[in-house]
Amino acid sequence: MARAQSKPSSGELDLIDPGDEIVADAAKVGGAEPRRAPATRDTISGEPMPSSARGRWSVMLATFTQEDHASRANAFRTELVREYPELSRCEVRRVGKGSAIVIGRFDAPADDSAQAELKRVKAIERADRKPFAASMLVRTATDDAAAVRKPRDIRNLRARYPKVRPLFSLQVAAWSTFGEKGADYAPMRVAAERYCAELVSKGQDAWFHHDDDSETSIVTVGFFDKRAYDAKSTLFSPEVEDLMRQFPAHLLNGEPLLIPIDPSNPKGRSKPQPCRLVEVPEL
Repeated sequence: MARAQSKPSSGELDLIDPGDEIVADAAKVGGAEPRRAPATRDTISGEPMPSSARGRWSVMLATFTQEDHASRANAFRTELVREYPELSRCEVRRVGKGSAIVIGRFDAPADDSAQAELKRVKAIERADRKPFAASMLVRTATDDAAAVRKPRDIRNLRARYPKVRPLFSLQVAAWSTFGEKGADYAPMRVAAERYCAELVSKGQDAWFHHDDDSETSIVTVGFFDKRAYDAKSTLFSPEVEDLMRQFPAHLLNGEPLLIPIDPSNPKGRSKPQPCRLVEVPEL
């Protein structure tokens, strides 16, 4: 008999909510609030310098949402820099399901350096008009849109099977900042990829996925089509059941996540949260 599980979502990647039925305090990542550096200027161009090399806020110059958004954005960036040399430091980064040409990296939109850069970009003028007057600060992904995907990025799995819907994989671990102020998401991305590589070295077909908006990284194993789960009987396929036996506990920030045996008694005896199917995200 299959273990009681909720039906996998048919929408975007169905992440296990890090806050679901946690009995003991899960491993948390803390830290001091990032210090906001004062706005400084490049000694050559006179442009305001970003306050953080890893900041996720940038001034948006243009966006692209077509299927080939990354290549379009990179081509446009070349033309943009040719016409506006004062924007030579702009780069292409992922925003949602598309790409954007942005400039600067800041810890928060309220940073003095972020506001100074926004003001500078809006003031750029050509032929009595200001082409970037509508620019705004946006939160971008942590990786460059033009960067080559790593082999075990789960998006490669979706690209391999573009017509298989739904396409599932078994989530076995997750790392998350829980939205904690000052928590550093970067080492969690590294930890997820390291665990994925460890599983691959042991012969598992493991994948990783980074959700920058929720600052959660997951590791999954295997892939299955719609036959993986029968909604009427709530039974999993034998292949999924076998994989669940190999991974009896879902890991959260490297430790088994405990849930109450009796949901009505959250302080009672607990058990490891089982792994579950998640849907592979669209490209």
